[in-house]
Amino acid sequence: MITIPAYSHQIRLTPYFRQLPMTKRIIFLLLLVCTLPCRAAERALALTDKDLYLTGERLHVSVCIVDDDMRPSSLSCVAYVEISDSYRLCAQGLVSLVAGRGWADIALPASLHSGNYLLTVYTRAMRNLDLTTTDALFSKVISIVNPTHLSRADDIIFLPTDSIPLPPAISQATSLTSRAGQSVALPAELSGDLLFSSLSVMRHDLLSPGYSSLHVHRRMLTRQPTTPLLPEIEGHLVLARPTEAKSTVSQTRLVMVGRQNAIFDGQWQPDGTWLYYTSNLYGRRPAMLNTYDIEGHPVAMEFVSPFVRILPLSLPKLEVGCTEADLQRRAESAQREQEITEWLSKDSLVFSANLLSSEPHWSYDLDEYTKFKSVREILIEFVRGVKRDKVHGVNQLFIFDPDMRIYSKWSALVLLDGMPIFDIDEILDYDARLLKYVMIYTDRYTFGNTPYWGIISFVSQKGLLSNFNLDRTSHLVSYSFPQDRPDFITPADPQAGTVVWCPEVVSDASHPVVFTAPSTPGTYRILLQGFDKDGKYVSRAFLLQNGGK
Repeated sequence: MITIPAYSHQIRLTPYFRQLPMTKRIIFLLLLVCTLPCRAAERALALTDKDLYLTGERLHVSVCIVDDDMRPSSLSCVAYVEISDSYRLCAQGLVSLVAGRGWADIALPASLHSGNYLLTVYTRAMRNLDLTTTDALFSKVISIVNPTHLSRADDIIFLPTDSIPLPPAISQATSLTSRAGQSVALPAELSGDLLFSSLSVMRHDLLSPGYSSLHVHRRMLTRQPTTPLLPEIEGHLVLARPTEAKSTVSQTRLVMVGRQNAIFDGQWQPDGTWLYYTSNLYGRRPAMLNTYDIEGHPVAMEFVSPFVRILPLSLPKLEVGCTEADLQRRAESAQREQEITEWLSKDSLVFSANLLSSEPHWSYDLDEYTKFKSVREILIEFVRGVKRDKVHGVNQLFIFDPDMRIYSKWSALVLLDGMPIFDIDEILDYDARLLKYVMIYTDRYTFGNTPYWGIISFVSQKGLLSNFNLDRTSHLVSYSFPQDRPDFITPADPQAGTVVWCPEVVSDASHPVVFTAPSTPGTYRILLQGFDKDGKYVSRAFLLQNGGK
């Protein structure tokens, strides 16, 4: 028997922990949080591909969460990254962690003003500490230039390239030479022995002085929680709350809409919010909240931002040394790369015929059959093992039990693009020409507290509830789950800022760092950076004179 747990379809818990009732699991996690200060505390370390960005570019960040002994921590599986100025949170991202390590990329909006920003990295468990005084959080100043939009908030001075002093790591850089497309090995004696390191190669065009920013004064806009926050051990914890404070919630579910099914029941929290324990969800996903009161009436819900919104008290003025031609070339490159990224991500849903690690008993690709106007007709014409019957005057669908050779007395759970459909008349009248697949699973399932025999899963052509009439409280939103180590896509434009990004490299004398030289001739900056065993930031820069093929 396959069982859908009351709180989640997808779990990665240990066998003993999985057998505990939900109340005992919550108590266990709360006790774990309360003992964090006397156990191995977490500390965040992070590396970015560079320090100076243009709007439209993507910021690549590599994260390592360590304990007090500088060993990778396995407590939290999600890290939070914030980019803010002195007034607001400007960009953010979630990083999926495996044994304390992970990386992500964050798009820098075109609306940002030119100036310095604060990048902060932390975990949910760290929010139980005093964020204004703790050193557990990682903070760094990054510089962003908006070459196409002037703003009153701009805090930047442009200087001639030769009038700005080079950062120490670049001014003492060792010069290397190579041919385009050839392998380049950094000198073994200079690679160092770093606990956690990364490598980036960028155009040697825009320059700005480095900022020592590991200890930045900060203030919080949100109050500290009155109760301990649970660490994210299994996956990202999603929070939601009723849009009207007087609303009473009896049951709420988080539904991942798309071609991969995932449904999570909400758990009430003392502050009036609802918590959804998710796992194995990555990247931007279409999501929906289905919520009802005790009388079965829908209740409007909204997602609660999981970010703290940490703002710096002040930031230094940005000084940039560049030529107008270099700035223009890199701005055009950033715009082209942004267009390519948006085009690649517009259809990112991946179809999966598996539900709960089981194969469907019957599967239909509707492109291979005669098109009908309604689901009612396709169930009659060629879909096997499904019948419609009324229970207390309400239509229900039932699946044939191949073992007992009879139709089950329990009704089937019906899904459309992963969303449960409880009004069967709505799905029977749905336009079947919009569907791509029908998959039927024959087994016992438990959804919430309701048992079902089998699942009938309808998948639309686009996987996004095409033309389905949602009720007034159901809103399809795009929710950003943690990024799971995305691949770096080498930019097609040779004028791009970062042309090589290796978020995790082995850096020691016995393993020299090797990478492929850019395909375009020119002068490049190689930045090898990381943290040593004492948690001290170390950076080594190299200039690469890249010739033709």
